[in-house]
This record gives sequence, structure tokens and C-alpha cells, in this order.
Amino acid sequence: MKTRNRTAKLNLSPPAGLGTTLAECLRRSASTCVALYVLGSGTVLHAATPIVKSFNAPEAGTDGDTQQGTLGVAINDFGTIAGEIRDSKDVRHGFLRHPDGTFTVFDHPAAGTNGATQQGTKVQGMNLFGAVIGQYRDANNFDHPYIREPDGRFVTIPIPNLLGGDGSSINLWGAAVGNFLNLTDVQNYPVLLHYHGFLRDPNGTVTVFDPPGSTDTEIPAVGAINDEGWITGDFWVCNKDQSACRTHGFIRRRDGGYISLDAEGAGSDAYSGQGTFPQSINDLGEVVGYYVDVNDVGHGFVRDIGGAITTFDIPTVCTTSTPPEDCAYEGTYPDSINNLGTVAGAYYGEDGLPHGFWRTVDGSTKRFDLEQAGYSTYPSAINDLGVIAGFVYDPNFAVHGFYALPR
Repeated sequence: MKTRNRTAKLNLSPPAGLGTTLAECLRRSASTCVALYVLGSGTVLHAATPIVKSFNAPEAGTDGDTQQGTLGVAINDFGTIAGEIRDSKDVRHGFLRHPDGTFTVFDHPAAGTNGATQQGTKVQGMNLFGAVIGQYRDANNFDHPYIREPDGRFVTIPIPNLLGGDGSSINLWGAAVGNFLNLTDVQNYPVLLHYHGFLRDPNGTVTVFDPPGSTDTEIPAVGAINDEGWITGDFWVCNKDQSACRTHGFIRRRDGGYISLDAEGAGSDAYSGQGTFPQSINDLGEVVGYYVDVNDVGHGFVRDIGGAITTFDIPTVCTTSTPPEDCAYEGTYPDSINNLGTVAGAYYGEDGLPHGFWRTVDGSTKRFDLEQAGYSTYPSAINDLGVIAGFVYDPNFAVHGFYALPR
């Protein structure tokens, strides 16, 4: 890809395959249209290293000993960033950072205020309209999934026999997914907890689901459900006494059917963190994630809509055929994919620290960091305009939010 700036042009033709009018395009995939009508379907993104800016939300603490600070989690196509803060008493609060740089800090009304037990309001995802999903921990240290509507109203997601749960991702139409523990299950604590997935439709109906054979169903944050209602995540399959388990990826179609996926080279020991871990699905059905091999090193992958899986690594001296013996490389860990196929995530460099990267649809990659010494970079989401949100740790382990603007 040539390194040059590109001026975005308004494209008045709808994206191919998404209808013949703007209304039809928006009906089928609004998130894609927001990007493609603005950028033009042929726009090349990320020709140069982006501009990276940090930010701190009001009330965020600064004590690195307990990792206080500001956590950027999700970003929508209007540039609103959702996340959470840990205040000076270690209590969690949600926030929205608006495109003009102002903040809305919020708390679920039933959230606890004891920071010592991680009480408060946590954020896991956001949709195009600014509806937020997450979970709050109450005064009894019990976790409940919630939705915060764009008008500020809170909806607690009711799940029968709830022993605790997380809200993970919400799509354009308000369909929300997460996972939870069932009060009636026998839990193999602390070795393995039996999580289930849930889907709450926009009308409030909750469906519990698990891929076939699942002992534990995990739903990732931010990008687990697309606007077509397809869901991605991972699940554990274990032997009878749960002494051996393997982690597989899955896609749950809108009709409730499942596709299982395993990246070639994934290790088989789930207890060692090995396996295949999808992290995000875009509106075209492309899935990004990572797999961990038998050496406990992570590698990125993209699964296209035809089922082909492409694996990749961000190259460092540690990924060569003869790496130095002192390499602290731990791998490549993608987190998010947008509707143009651009991927964002973190990789561990020669210094053993995480750094940001993006990967365009043609396979080219760029690296980036906040330009301050000693910082660790964790991208968490990318919107359809190519803006990345995430968080960084400073040298004292306090946390700061960031956004990265393409140029």
C-alpha cells in the first residue's frame, strides 16, 4: 500500500450488495452504510501511522497499584467512546466520551460502592445509537447484566436462576448477548465454571444457548453480535470428569444453527489457555480472533464468509526462524474487525510489552503506540471509519483511554 493521505469523498451510490437506495442499504446494514456512504466503497484506510491521543474521564483515579484510571472499551461510527473508570476508591463507573470531548459518567442505580470487592458499573460494548451493555456488581457482590438505553434508562436483563452474569455486546437493533452462571448447575469451582450464553432480543425475550457439547460457553466483549444477529465466541468441550478440555470457536447463526471453527495450529489444552478464540464478527459475517498454539503463543486469524481461515502474525525479530533466546514474545491478539475488513488488536514485541496494530483487508499491517516512553497499548475496538479506541498503561500502571485517528 502506498503511503499517502487520501481525502474522503462522498459516495452517493450504495455499497454493492446492500440495496439500491440509501433507505434499503440502511435497512439491511446501517453500520456499513454509515461508513461506506461517507468514505466511498473504494477508500483506502490507514495509509500512514495514526495520530494517537490519550484521555482521562472525570473522577478516574490515578493509583497504579490498583490499576485505577480510564478504560476505553468500544467506539461507534459517530466517534462516541464507551468505557469504564476506576475511581480513587477503586469503584467502577461507566462513561461515554462524546465526539466533542465531553463526558457522561453513569452508574446503574443498584450498583454497589465497595471498591475492595470490585463493585460498581462495568461496560463491555455499545451500538451505533449509543446504547451501552455491561454488568453491574451490587452490594452483595452479585453481577447482573444490563443495558443503558441512549436516553439514559437502565434495563436489567432478567435471566432465570441467575448466579451471576455479564453483558457483552449489543447490535444496532438492540439485540444483546452475554454469558451467565446458572444457579442449578454443578460448578467445578475453582477449576472450571459452567457459563452459558444468552441472547436478549429487542422485545426483551431472553434465549439461553450453548453450542453442542459445550461445558463452558464464552462470549467476548464489544463485537460478539453483528447487525444480522449472528453471534461469535468460544466454547469448551471436556471429558466426563473435566480433567481434559479443548477450546473451539463458534458462530451462532440467526436461525440458531451453529458453525464450529478451529484454526490450524491451535493447541488442544484448554487449561493452558490453548485453543481458538473468536473476538468479533462484522456485518458481512467475517470473524476475527486469535488461537494459542502448543507453545502458548497467540496468533491472529480472520475467517471469511466462505469459511476460509487466514492466520497472521505481526512480524518482530521474535517471529523469525532464528529468534534471539531472550525474546519475550507472546504473540498477536486481534480484538475487533470493522465492516471494511480492517482489524485492530495488540501484539507483544521484542520488549515483552503489548503494542497496537491494525491490519487492512489486503493483509498489510501497521503498528502504533502512544508516543510516551514506557506505555503499554491495548486496542479494543475499531469503527467503520477506521478510528480505534482502547487503553494504555503508563509506567506506574495507571490506566488511560486512547483513540487513534487514521491519516
